[in-house]
Amino acid sequence: MEIRLERIDPEKVTDEQNKVIARLGEGRGRIPTPFNIWLHNPHLAEGMEIIGTHIDHSPVLSEVESEVAILSTAVFWNADYVIANHNRHALKAGVPETVVTAILEKRRPEPGSGRLGVICDAVCDILAGGVIEDARFARYETELGRAVIAELLIVVGYFTSVSLAMSLHALQPKG
Repeated sequence: MEIRLERIDPEKVTDEQNKVIARLGEGRGRIPTPFNIWLHNPHLAEGMEIIGTHIDHSPVLSEVESEVAILSTAVFWNADYVIANHNRHALKAGVPETVVTAILEKRRPEPGSGRLGVICDAVCDILAGGVIEDARFARYETELGRAVIAELLIVVGYFTSVSLAMSLHALQPKG
């Protein structure tokens, strides 16, 4: 299969692309791989940079909670590249191995009680699509709050885009 990812030529970047590249350097210290796709549309890349940098520095989700949402989304979309990267990140962040294994096996994790359990349930419900029952939503609102629900929606949405972009461009994990 031919390589579909066309990287931006540093000698030919537009002012708009250069602005996004500079912001990525400030916010993340690097250009994450999906931006090599999005930079072909600098207005899109600018918006994705704002969202992605926010997720990296989430004020309402811990790294463990974010990684559960990210890995679950990547597995849902069968995005091997994202799965490989975030499997490592999740374990390094401290996501329990039983939770990571369940996610990788496309099972609903059973992390026990507490906030992580509610996060796992909420992410599974979000990815399942459809209407979430009132009682379940009330549980998420009571135990997590609306700011966390909003954050989970953004993480799932952003990493849906990342997963689809990486798969569309046929990127495979290194190894």
